[in-house]
Amino acid sequence: MGDAFGLQIAIVGVFACAVFDVWQRIFHRFTAIPPSNWAIVGRWAIGLVTSGHLMVRDLDSRPVRRNELIIGWLVHYVIAVVYAGIFMLLIKANILAAEFADGLFFGMISVVVPWFFFLPCLGKGIMGRFTPNPPLVCALALMMHSIFGAAIGFGFSFFAQ
Repeated sequence: MGDAFGLQIAIVGVFACAVFDVWQRIFHRFTAIPPSNWAIVGRWAIGLVTSGHLMVRDLDSRPVRRNELIIGWLVHYVIAVVYAGIFMLLIKANILAAEFADGLFFGMISVVVPWFFFLPCLGKGIMGRFTPNPPLVCALALMMHSIFGAAIGFGFSFFAQ
């Protein structure tokens, strides 16, 4: 991919991630459900790099790691750009279009990643089964990935004009 596509991917990924983050804060004000804890993601990422452990059962009880919050935010935004890159590849393959609806579809499908990979990596189990309220965890992940995906579709539609 050319530099222009790389820049588009970065812009759209950061934009969609920012929409995700803003929506979590708005949602928190109305529901008291806290936004994602990026420090725990940073703790996981640090542990992955330093000890090679992909899945950690007791991550919440592990000691706080230096710079874990910053690293967690960085991981969050890097992953968002990766998702935008995947979406761009699907556009180039004529599988998806640069539009809101295809972005929403992409986001809804992408929820399999946290449900079956990332939640288990964080010690929460498949589909959050080790959390106090697995249906809520799954519904929140679906909501957030849907919003994120729709923002990706909207972001790429801006460049397609």
